[in-house]
Amino acid sequence: MRMSATKLVGVLAIGGVLLGSTACGPIDSVTGGGKKKTACKNIESELRSVASGGASSGSAANAQRFADAASKIRTEGQNAGGDVQTAATKFASDLDDTAATLRRLSSGNLSGGSPNFTAMQQHGNELGKACGYTGFRLG
Repeated sequence: MRMSATKLVGVLAIGGVLLGSTACGPIDSVTGGGKKKTACKNIESELRSVASGGASSGSAANAQRFADAASKIRTEGQNAGGDVQTAATKFASDLDDTAATLRRLSSGNLSGGSPNFTAMQQHGNELGKACGYTGFRLG
């Protein structure tokens, strides 16, 4: 049972990080923020990396992958500043919550709750909007 719960959390979280666009979009050209454009591309690259990584053999490895992604996204948000920073910080917190859930599962604690995937989707949408992405999708 532990493995199926671990896989479920991993699959849901991975589905929650997929952005539906490949560029930072026209908003950046209006605002003129080269740092914003670079940060958004780096955030997108990180999300795609996490999403394409699939579920690792254990929840502890997945937890570390989500925690690392949260740290990178938070840093890129700080580099961009403004609305990207605000949205990236919220989304990174969602990834940290997912990592914490996976850590609890790896220690055999099945009653530790689960990440708030609704909030993750909302914060992902906010991040997409801040970066000028045209769409956000789950799974």
